[in-house]
Amino acid sequence: MKTIQKLKLNNEVIDGLCSFFKGADLLISNDKEIATIYAYLLLQATGIERLQKIIYILDYYDKNGTEITDKELKTQLGHGILQIHQQFLSTYFDSKEYKYIEKALEILTKIVNVKDGYRYANFNLHNNETFNIHSHICKILDGLNSDDINDPVKTSWHVINIILTKYISILVNLIWHNKVGNSEVKPICLQDYVTKGWQEINLESEIKSILDKSRV
Repeated sequence: MKTIQKLKLNNEVIDGLCSFFKGADLLISNDKEIATIYAYLLLQATGIERLQKIIYILDYYDKNGTEITDKELKTQLGHGILQIHQQFLSTYFDSKEYKYIEKALEILTKIVNVKDGYRYANFNLHNNETFNIHSHICKILDGLNSDDINDPVKTSWHVINIILTKYISILVNLIWHNKVGNSEVKPICLQDYVTKGWQEINLESEIKSILDKSRV
């Protein structure tokens, strides 16, 4: 890769991290506001999609010795972060964590979808369908031991946060330790954003702790 290509991808890594971690720091203090929750999830989805595509680009370069074209990137990946994960990134994750990761990405994909997402669903005045962000967020608790949760929306918010923090940490680890990219990209300032390694984040225990603190 040329120097300018490396620099561009490096900048994308930093942009993706900023949209996730800086957005989280700024918004999580006011997590009772529904607009805040929605804005935060959009930031998460943006950051995740950027890193997914960076990893795909680097992996493609490793395997083919050439850069993927913009047309190929758009055609093969699109904007469905759950589908991108399932097709190209699921092998990087522990099978025990898959159910959590998949649920979080499924919710984010639906929220940012142009056709069915929050941005446009309630502007269609020709049917009785609505998009309720509260109930949508609470789906993250489906299948978990969530009896007697005092505030399901806030709890779901924190569960999604820890799931996607680990997701971001794993993706960053792949880049940082050259498991993709063949040493072509060295992101800067990662220590400022990823203060906890993905190996240290045990989703089972982290989520159990969140649920325990949220019960009446």
